[in-house]
Amino acid sequence: MRHGLVVMAWITASLMAGAPAWAGTVEGTVSLGPADLTIHSAMPNAYVGQLSAASMPAARAAAVDTTYGVAWIEDAPAGAAAAPPPARMDQLGQKFVPRILAIVAGQAVEFHNSDNVYHNIFSYSPPKKFDLGRYPKGKSRSVTFVKAGAVQVYCDIHSDMRADIIVAPSRLFAMIGPSGRFRIEEVGPGPHSVKVWLPSGVRTLSVQVPAQGVALVSSLAP
Repeated sequence: MRHGLVVMAWITASLMAGAPAWAGTVEGTVSLGPADLTIHSAMPNAYVGQLSAASMPAARAAAVDTTYGVAWIEDAPAGAAAAPPPARMDQLGQKFVPRILAIVAGQAVEFHNSDNVYHNIFSYSPPKKFDLGRYPKGKSRSVTFVKAGAVQVYCDIHSDMRADIIVAPSRLFAMIGPSGRFRIEEVGPGPHSVKVWLPSGVRTLSVQVPAQGVALVSSLAP
């Protein structure tokens, strides 16, 4: 009987240890200026992306992007869990799809070429400098992003191609849509700094997160 009680106590303690600590939610709203709202205005070159006329509508649909920025908890400790599976950034119609990609530090990105032309993807950004060299349609090359920060990505062959990869320090991040709203869940209670990246610039917001419930933050200007 005593042995059974010990086992039950161990199971209970294990479950409690695996349960998430008290945490709240951060909901924010930021104003989007012209530089933010027009970032997806350029149409993809469907001829470059797909040779078949029948597949051109699909190419245009795939190029639709809904992310206009990224928000994350700046002072969140780096997660000890294994990095998520690789994210994917396609090259379609001489555009990067998605134009803005958010990942967590330690995660890899697969750069796939769906165009019928060569691309040469590179970045000189301090968090991650790389040059993938030229590669043709149907091929992919991967890069692992270890350091948090914003990484600007270009094509050495097509100077009008540009993408931004935002590497968050932890999984406590969220994408910002056209409404300017975002929601970050499971944030530990207490004062925190929320970093917001937009094409127009970076903003820092302060927030007091409750043990349970929602903390609201907003920014009407950079």
